[in-house]
Amino acid sequence: MTFSSEISLPEGVSLPAGMLFVEFQQAVFAQIVKDFQLDEKETQVPFNVWMKNAIRSNPDRVHASFYRLDLGEETVNNSLKIEDSSMRSTLLAEQSIQRAVLKVLTRFNYALKNRLNSKKK
Repeated sequence: MTFSSEISLPEGVSLPAGMLFVEFQQAVFAQIVKDFQLDEKETQVPFNVWMKNAIRSNPDRVHASFYRLDLGEETVNNSLKIEDSSMRSTLLAEQSIQRAVLKVLTRFNYALKNRLNSKKK
């Protein structure tokens, strides 16, 4: 899967200790695949193009994916109000990627904290 924008960390945030950026990118990609339930064929399409087609052909699937990803309802509704479909789908794809970034960081930081706490005992 290709993304229209580069995957980046939120400002002021760094990767967990020992994690390579390529591993981080793979984890974000895996999160997108999981939450949007993409099959092998769908992963070959640029994400913003997939998003544009899916919004048109299967909006219920996309909304369920936003729910799994925990992309805020207000964020989604504001983006869906954009008239230009390419712009709308690109924005939703970028917002989904940024939310996946946060999910991945949270999961890794939580796992790291649990490892550190288990070593204290």
